[in-house]
Amino acid sequence: MIYYLKMRLRNLPIYYGWVIVGLMFFAITTNGIRGSFGAYFTSWESEFLVSRTIVTLISIISWITFAIFQPIIGKMNDRFGSRAVISVSLLLIGLSLILSSVSTQIWQLTLFLGIMATLGFAGSSNVTATSLVSQWFVEKQGLVLGFIVSGMAVGHLFIVPISLYLISNYSWRVSMFSIGLAVTCVLVPLCYGLIRSKPEDIGLVQYGKVTVNEHEHSAVSFKEKVQVSSIFIIMKDPVFWKLTIPYFFCGFTDVGLIGTHFIPFAEMQFSVVVIAIAYSLIAGFNIFGTISTGYLSDKIHRSNLLAYIYFIRGVTFCILIFAKTPLWLFVFAALYGATEMASIAPTSSLCINLFKNASIGMIFGFVSVSHHLGAALGSFFAGITYDLYGSYTFIFILSIILIWGSAVLVAKVPDLRKIPENSVNAQNS
Repeated sequence: MIYYLKMRLRNLPIYYGWVIVGLMFFAITTNGIRGSFGAYFTSWESEFLVSRTIVTLISIISWITFAIFQPIIGKMNDRFGSRAVISVSLLLIGLSLILSSVSTQIWQLTLFLGIMATLGFAGSSNVTATSLVSQWFVEKQGLVLGFIVSGMAVGHLFIVPISLYLISNYSWRVSMFSIGLAVTCVLVPLCYGLIRSKPEDIGLVQYGKVTVNEHEHSAVSFKEKVQVSSIFIIMKDPVFWKLTIPYFFCGFTDVGLIGTHFIPFAEMQFSVVVIAIAYSLIAGFNIFGTISTGYLSDKIHRSNLLAYIYFIRGVTFCILIFAKTPLWLFVFAALYGATEMASIAPTSSLCINLFKNASIGMIFGFVSVSHHLGAALGSFFAGITYDLYGSYTFIFILSIILIWGSAVLVAKVPDLRKIPENSVNAQNS
């Protein structure tokens, strides 16, 4: 039976790795659930009689938990395979949402959403995607990562408006239960049944492996500069921190600030319909941004690409500060959406290239820690400043300074490439 299944999967009219990419795309859409947390804030404040800072603690605990488990998830991918990791993670997400829908105390929400669901989000994140792509693809890694990560944007595009609709017309409990049931009954069996951790599991080889240029190893890799026997050795190299510190402030400004506080901020001036349109624009342009930068990261200098992304994001915060009409809110949403998740594909592919002889899951897990710790700090700090001043202006100005500084720093990260054959011949002649 197993042999017959392997033969069927191996003899599909397309390379089975593309099926894996499609499944991972749908699995990663579940991260849009966390992007909808802001839609629940007002309901939670009213029902549990707590402040914005207390409600924000759920998001903070979520991001800290997410950060802690990123390198652990990377190692679990190496040890147990991505199929097991993604299947168990989706099951955790579904069950935690169902349990959250019957919570009667704020601490129960913190347990189910801040910890239990977050373990699932960590396992269905771009760390698992990066590990899976490094197993299945030698070529087109940036494009593939960009496509998979765009699933996060698709999740935001559909899940946030659906959540807003269900909360407005029914209740936040109905919203949580419905989404949790869909994840448990649809995505879990689909991913467990069809995802395979590596091509060898069904008798295939990596995409592009047979066409890899013989001069691939002529490029100087990070491993050739330092013997990677421990993550602590990698942490001693300045390149690691030039990539990691900007990723911290990336998390501070995107999922930490905008991901958690955009809806509460917009509710101060705009209607639910305007907010839903703006959030859909963010998600729609996220798809464009992630796929485009994924493609570009295979073609141009990835560090410079990241610098451009961070600079443009700073510009969007300038627009948001003065956005007093729906038109300017939509302009912000479009430009910000194009940059929000655009940093993931070039950062992931840089990690694959710089640390290609090490455990990609573990390495990118540690790099991702900085992003999610930044998200936790951004979410918490924005909540505190709002409670103190009744405004988000201060945190927006601070974010502009931090993200533009990150653009300068990340531009100093080297982009090591394999040397194309025509370049080698030109150098020899």
